[in-house]
Parts: sequence; C-alpha cells; structure tokens
Amino acid sequence: MTGALYSSTGLSFWGGIEETTGNVIDLTHPLHLQCISDKVLVIPGGRGSCTGSQSMLELILNKKSPRALVLRDADAILCTGAVVAEEFFPPDTRDNVPIICAVGAEAFKQLVEESTETLSVRIDESDPGDVRIENGQGVAITVKNLLRLPNTLNVDGINPNSDAEALALRTIERVASISGARELIPISNAHIDAVTYIGPGGLKFIQRLVELGGMVQVPTTLNSQSVDRRRWRQMGVDEVHGTNANAVGDAYLELGCELSFTCAPYLLESRPKFGQQIMWGESNAVVFANSVLGARTEKYADYFDICSAIVGFVPNIGMHEARNRVPNVVIDATDLIRTVLVPSLDDNDNDIESFFPAMGWLCGSLSDGGIPLIIGLESISHIVTRDALKAFCAAFGTTASSPLFHLANITPEAQEMSDIEGMLASCGDNKVVVSKQDLLHAYETLDSGKGDGDDISLVALGNPHLSKTELHCLSTLVTSDSRGKHPGVRIMACLGRQVQTEGKEDVEKLESFGVEFVNDTCWCMLLDPPIIPHDKKAKIMTNSGKYSHYGPGLTNRSLRFGSMRDCVEASKTGRLANGEGTNLPVWLQLRSFTSRAL
Repeated sequence: MTGALYSSTGLSFWGGIEETTGNVIDLTHPLHLQCISDKVLVIPGGRGSCTGSQSMLELILNKKSPRALVLRDADAILCTGAVVAEEFFPPDTRDNVPIICAVGAEAFKQLVEESTETLSVRIDESDPGDVRIENGQGVAITVKNLLRLPNTLNVDGINPNSDAEALALRTIERVASISGARELIPISNAHIDAVTYIGPGGLKFIQRLVELGGMVQVPTTLNSQSVDRRRWRQMGVDEVHGTNANAVGDAYLELGCELSFTCAPYLLESRPKFGQQIMWGESNAVVFANSVLGARTEKYADYFDICSAIVGFVPNIGMHEARNRVPNVVIDATDLIRTVLVPSLDDNDNDIESFFPAMGWLCGSLSDGGIPLIIGLESISHIVTRDALKAFCAAFGTTASSPLFHLANITPEAQEMSDIEGMLASCGDNKVVVSKQDLLHAYETLDSGKGDGDDISLVALGNPHLSKTELHCLSTLVTSDSRGKHPGVRIMACLGRQVQTEGKEDVEKLESFGVEFVNDTCWCMLLDPPIIPHDKKAKIMTNSGKYSHYGPGLTNRSLRFGSMRDCVEASKTGRLANGEGTNLPVWLQLRSFTSRAL
C-alpha cells in the first residue's frame, strides 16, 4: 500500500507542480503544498497547459514523479511525458515512470468518497496490460494500463524517411492508442508548444530528434521560448538557463520550424482558416483556434506536437471530428450580463476589459471537462472584440479541460439559430446558471494578491502576446495625460517580433514612457529576478487571467489583477487605484451579495 492523495479538481502539472520537488504550487488547487512524489495521485485528469507532459518527464527524470496516477478520464498530455521517458531515455528511466490508468466516473467517485490514506496500485502479474487497484476497505478495481495498450492505429502508407521520423511515429502510435484512434489524417500546419526549457529532459529530447535527422513536414510555427533570444543577457538572465533555453530554440529551428516564437500564433498571417485540420500546442492558442477561428485541433501535448509535425499527420480523434465538437453543457450568463454588465457599459468601457478574462476563467471552471455552449454574451456582442476573445480563451484554457467552447451568436459554429437550437438540445438538462457570486469569486481568485497594501512593483502585460490593437490601446492610455511612469514601478510587455515591427510608432511612444518590450518569450517563462522583483513581498500587476492564475505559483510573488487601464494607472501612481475604496471594477461593485466558492 502506498500513500494516496485525492482531489475532485483536475491539476495542471505545469504551473501546478514544482518539477524538482513534486510539491503542488497551484494556489487555487485543493492539494496546494502537498507533495505528489512516490504517492498515488487520484485526480480527474490534467487541466490547463499543454506543457504538463514536459513537467511529467522532468518529474520522472528527477525521481519526483507519483508512484501511480489514477485518473477519472484518460489524459494523453500526462501520458505523453511518460511515453517520451520510455522511448527517448535509457531503460533505467522506466523504473521511475508511474503506473497510469483511468477508472471512469463511477469508480473514480467511489475511490474519492471512500478514500483511504493508502492505496494499492499494481500491475497485474498475469497481464501487464491490467492494473489492479485496492484500498483495503473492500474497493477493488481492475482497469487497463494506459502505457501498455495495444496499438489501434493504421499507419499503412506512412513510410518514415529518417530514424527521427520512425521514432516520432512510434511515439504517436503509443499516445494515439490511449484515445483508441484508428487512423491518421494529414495536417496543413503546426504550432509547437514544447520549445520552452523547464529542465534538461526537454533539451535532450529535441537534440535527439535533430541528431536522428528530423525535419518538419508542414509549415510549423514556434511558441514562446524561455528567454528573449537576443536580449537575455542584457535582461540579467542566468547564463546557464539562457544558454540552455536558446539551445532548445535552436534545435527546433534546425528541424525546419519558423522563427516566430509567439504564444499568439493566431495573430500571424499564417493563422488557419475555418475547418482546417491543424496540430497546435499551447492551451490559449488551441482554444482560440478551435473556438474563434473554427479550425480543428486537439489540445496536443508538448513533445507529441513536434512528433506530429515531423510525421505530418495526427490521429483522427477529438476536435478533428465534427461529432466531437458538440457542446454538452449550457453555461447561462443571460441574467448576469443583463443585471451586472449592461448597466455598467455607459460608465467606462475600458473598465469592462477585465470582465472577459474573469468570465473565461469562470466558464472553464464551470464546464467540468465538457464543451460549453455559453449564452448571454450575444447581448453585448458589440464589445466582444478579437482581443476580448483572446483574453477569454487564455483564461478559459487555464481551468478547462476542453479545448473548445461555443458563444451563442458570436463564435463561428454557433452563429445560426438552427445550430444553437441543436446545441441546446444536445446539452439536455445539463445547465449551469452563472451567478453574481460566481463572477465575484472568479475575479477575487485572479486578484489573489489583494490585501497588505496596494503598492505595485511590476506591471506585466502581454500574456498572451500583445496584438497590434492592444499595443495601440496601451499607447493611447499611456499618453492620455502628462503624467510619467512612477520611478518605483517597472512596466514590461511581451509581444511577437512581427507586432513590434508593425506597431513601431506606438512602440516608440511607449518606450519613451518607460515600457520595456520583451520578444520570443512570455510571462509564464519569466520566473526569476531580476525580471521578477527580488523582494518576495513585492506585487505584480497584470491584466492577464492566465498569468493571474499561474503567476503566484510560478514566481512566489503576489499578483494583482485588473484592466489595462488599471495597469497603466498603477505604472503612473505606484498603486492599484481600481474602484476606490473597494479594489473592484465598476461593473463588479455589486450591492447586497457575498462571494461563494465554486
């Protein structure tokens, strides 16, 4: 019997677990500060980041992984890290690979409700494809070992041209078996999330593919890497970390990937069109591609992404098939929008900006692994801009397991009334009505650094990378009056090289104010001083729901959340002055209600 940890809340391994210790660092998770190492971890599955596979690999190589992972639902992202450990690293690494299995909703509920301090999870001696789970109190379950499933994939006609392609195809076959995929389909482009450096395992992985003669078969863009490739020394980044981070990026470029390094590939001219079959990593980009562009992609794990780009094919599963894009839960925000947001629209439109990441975070939490149809925002469709959807998608991606949502009368697959009626019918009685209390809880969770004074040391913008319109909005806000930047505040913005070049005029104005621009990387990778304040009591201000969610655990600093206007105001005054006396935006200064936890 082995010590066990249980939670009914999914856990993102990246940003949620520290890879060198196994400690849970996600402040919003019920297992916060628990250590998963050498334990049986019982959770519904992962959530949020595609980089969970990288974290799993590093945990395995650091000998800090769980002994076993008992999931409600099969999770290809977490399994990918274990598969890569077995396929790309020495045989003795297998001793640290956890048993991974999925038990289904009924058995998972039983395990959680009848939880015991210890749990026996072992490979069946007579059949290594089976896993036996016992809690010593009468619960006994036999399920399949997700890492020893038979290959179901038909790869006839795909003939590897290099050792790298053969290894990539074998990895795809193993991961595809988890979903029961039977065929591969060609993709038209790819976006690689695995370009971050979070430990030596990822660098060894990609260098192995280069050594074996790998080359991408489709146009392939790269996500943000871990440092600004040109200015990392100037920014004070540690020499070893900066060198390794650039080595990862260099290896991907050697494989034929484009020099893009942005977490917002949907801002590039090469972004996919409606219905296009693609392979994208990076959670915010995947959600945007599926939901806003109407392209077709699963939320692919780091490492699986580059393997697919090298082969040029992906399994025909999940979001690639129209039948799997149908919503199964309605999230009804109609009354919330009517009573909370609409009355505030005339007060200050800039203040409304922070509604979208807060609402995205909330909808991800309420969808419970399903694909939601969100109704109610159609009444404010005139302010649901591409930038608003960008912020919504990024925050939704932190708490949701699904890489897709539908907004009635807004997103492309929910435009026609007949389509919406069909979606409502598919959801049946599965409906969640969003309350004012829910929204307040979401906002306060993102604004987790509230209290102990409102002084701000760093304003962090551009997670995901700023768009050209966001850059112009920032410039307009900064130059709206004659006040300069507060000497005690640093304001920094991450954006892609293309946007910085195209927005040259705004960039010059902002640099004159004191904004520092960062390319090639983003805030989820900028984790240490001197970019992050040295003082552990310092507070970071952001308008990003994604960074507000992950930032406290990643940086060990307090995060304040608000609109871009709030961020600019903080950069000029050194304090967060949002909603004087309440620290809430105008649209959330509601009367006669209190917060309740989700």
